[in-house]
Amino acid sequence: MSTENNLNSLYENSIKILSDLIAFKTVSGEDNNSLINYCDDILKKIGATSFKTFDSEKKKSKSFCNFKSKKT
Repeated sequence: MSTENNLNSLYENSIKILSDLIAFKTVSGEDNNSLINYCDDILKKIGATSFKTFDSEKKKSKSFCNFKSKKT
C-alpha cells in the first residue's frame, strides 16, 4: 500500500470515528455506557487492553486502557 493510500485511509477512518463520537448524546451525570463501549471496541481492535469501572448504579463508567510496546 502506498503512503498516499494509507494516509487517505487513515483520514477517512478518523473522520468516521469523530463523526460517530460527536453523535453520542452525552449529558453530565447521565448514562455514558454506549460511548464508553464504542471507544473500548475501537481501542481493542488496535491492540489495547482495558477495564471499566462503574458508579454505584452502573449508569456511568470509565475506561482505562493500556498499549503494550512492540519488540523490534
